[in-house]
Amino acid sequence: MSFGGSMSKTTESPDDAELLSRLIGLVYDCALDPSGWERTLDEIRRDLGFCNGMLTIWTAPKGQPLLNVTSGIPEEYARRIPDHGADIIAQWGGAERIAGFAVGEPKVLSWERPRSEWVDTAYYRDWIEPQGIVDLMAVAITRDKDTTCSVGFARHRSEGAIGARQLHLARLLVPHIQRAVTISRLLDVKSIAAANFSAALDAVAAGVVLVDSTLCIVSANKAARAMMAGDGAMIDRRGFLTLGGTAATTALRQAVGQANAGDVALDRRGIGIPTTRSDGSPAVAHVLPLRHGELRSGLATGADAAVFVAPADGMPMPQGETIAALFDLTPAETRVYTAIADGRTLGETAKTLGISLATAKTHLLRLFAKTGTRRQAELVRLAGSFAAPL
Repeated sequence: MSFGGSMSKTTESPDDAELLSRLIGLVYDCALDPSGWERTLDEIRRDLGFCNGMLTIWTAPKGQPLLNVTSGIPEEYARRIPDHGADIIAQWGGAERIAGFAVGEPKVLSWERPRSEWVDTAYYRDWIEPQGIVDLMAVAITRDKDTTCSVGFARHRSEGAIGARQLHLARLLVPHIQRAVTISRLLDVKSIAAANFSAALDAVAAGVVLVDSTLCIVSANKAARAMMAGDGAMIDRRGFLTLGGTAATTALRQAVGQANAGDVALDRRGIGIPTTRSDGSPAVAHVLPLRHGELRSGLATGADAAVFVAPADGMPMPQGETIAALFDLTPAETRVYTAIADGRTLGETAKTLGISLATAKTHLLRLFAKTGTRRQAELVRLAGSFAAPL
C-alpha cells in the first residue's frame, strides 16, 4: 500500500544509530522480563518524538487483553479507550481495511486517510483533540489464530505530523519488537534471572537451544533434548544445531551470526525460520540474541543466542515474503527469486519483470551471495525446502 505524498530514502544519523542500539537492547530484555515494556515504551516514544504510546496483546476471538502497556496517556483517557472502539476502527477505514494491513508495516493515519474523514467523531472530540494529538501511527506486530499484538503512537500538534524519520525508525524497530513479543509468549513467565535461567527454560514447552556463533550447542532445555533424542533431529555428528534442511540451517546460521554482531544487525532474520520437528510436523525457529543487553548478557556463559523451536500454528506467510525476511532481500531481489523459484530462466525472468537481462543478472548474483547458493538450480531447491505448509 502506498502512502499519500512522496518519500525519499531515509538513513539514520550516527545519533539515531546509537539510539536504535539502546532501544533494541531494551526491547530484547522485555522478552525475558515483560515488566520492562513500560520503561521501553516510554523510551521509544520519547526518542522518536511521540507524545504517547500503547502496546497491547489481545486473545482471539474474544478480545481479552493479555498485556496492555501505555506510556504518556493520562489515566482518565486510558480508561476511556474501550468506549471508543467503533470510532477507532472507523477512523482507519473499517475492520476489513485494517485486516488487510500487512503485519509489521507501520501505518500513519495522516498518510492513509484525509483528516476530514476522521475528525468528525466523538473519539476525536473527546479523546484526540483535548490531548493535542495531530497524528497517529499503528503497527500490527503479530497476528495468529490465538492472539493479536499491536503497538501505536501519537504525535502532539506542537511537533507536527508524523514524518519520514519517525516512520523509518519505527520500521527498523518493529522486527525486534515482533521477535521479543513472540519469544515472551513462548516463555510464558513473568521474568527470568541468571540464577534460575536453566530451570525456567526447562519449564518452557517449546524447544530452546543455546548456541554460540557457530551453532555449536552450549545447552538445551528439556523439550529440545527430547527432540534431539528421538532420531538425532536438530543435532549433527559434531554437536552443532541443525534445522532439518540445508536452507533452514543456512538461514539460522546467518541469523545467529547477525545476532553475534549486535542486536541492531539482526533485523527480520531469525523470525519464524520454517523447519520440521522429528515427527515431521511443521515448526518455526526464532532467534534471541544473548550477548548484549542489561538482562541478557549474563544469562548463559558461552552462548551467543537462544533458538526457540515451536509448532508452526500461526498464519502462513507467502513464501517470497518468508525468504525475503530470512535473507534480507530487497523487493526487487524477492521478485527475481520468486520468478526463478517458479522455474523461469533468467531471460524469462527479465522479460516478465520488465527489466534488462543485465539488471536481472545483478539481482541474481546478490541472491546467490545472500542465500549462500551458487547456481539457479540451488535457488530452486532452496524454494522447495521452504514449501512445507506453515
